[in-house]
Amino acid sequence: MRNLRTPYILFAITIVVSLFSCVPQKKVSSHQRELSALDSLLAQHQKNLNELDKKRQKKQTDNEMDDTVSSRIKKFIGMTNAEIEKLVAQNSVLIGDIEVNKNDWNRLQNALTLSQKTSKLINDKVNLLNDLINRNTVVKLEQDVLFEPGRYTVSSSVAAAISNFFEPASKEIDLFVKKYPDFPLSLVITAKGYADATHISEGSSLYKDLKDDLKLSGKSEITNDDLNQALSSKRAKSVIELFQTFTKGRSSDGTNIKNIIFLYEGKGESLPNPKLNDYKIDDPRRRVVLLFWGVFPD
Repeated sequence: MRNLRTPYILFAITIVVSLFSCVPQKKVSSHQRELSALDSLLAQHQKNLNELDKKRQKKQTDNEMDDTVSSRIKKFIGMTNAEIEKLVAQNSVLIGDIEVNKNDWNRLQNALTLSQKTSKLINDKVNLLNDLINRNTVVKLEQDVLFEPGRYTVSSSVAAAISNFFEPASKEIDLFVKKYPDFPLSLVITAKGYADATHISEGSSLYKDLKDDLKLSGKSEITNDDLNQALSSKRAKSVIELFQTFTKGRSSDGTNIKNIIFLYEGKGESLPNPKLNDYKIDDPRRRVVLLFWGVFPD
């Protein structure tokens, strides 16, 4: 009797070992299909990111996006693409397996969970970037309204009516930040000042102030272009300082803003809108300060 039972005992042991050492191939195939579908979705995210990068480049070329924000977004897109490529490469090994043992089964399950989480996160990032890149993030401020002729400080009457100039941009920023509460965000505000190409009179106090500043900066030969460059820089600085004053105590109440950077730049006699070709020397459309804002994941 003992000898008759032996084959059955061995058979039972074999079944138990098989149950613990092998993984049902139906489950394996199902998980591999899910993983493959997620990789296809990640590839679509990568395609969307590349399209957004092209739009970023065009907006920067058209002066509709600040250079600092553009470079930050470019870097962020590159990092996200690298993250996708690394994950898809890891997944391809598991998707290609025919037989999966117990250890590989755990890897497959972990890879599927990670891909699901990463795909959702990247989808949210793509939506944020798409929202930012496709909206207007520039406010044009007329210098003839902000500044008196020959001055680079904002008049007291304008300073008193500060909300009329900055409230629309601030509301847009607040709404954007509140729309993405799950991301730690950085905010960059940049003022770019532009000047027309008219001659600044040598006998004016403005000429003296600008010339003295240029000499202090090490400039020996000073041209009218240099003077207009310095004037546009001072006016941009005045605007960004005014905006800083305005935003103190009234910025978004969200806690996801980690960094706020204020920048200014003088563009001198450069043309503010590269798509226009009918500017005149004393064109008032050249006497503007463009206020750029950009929000992106920190």
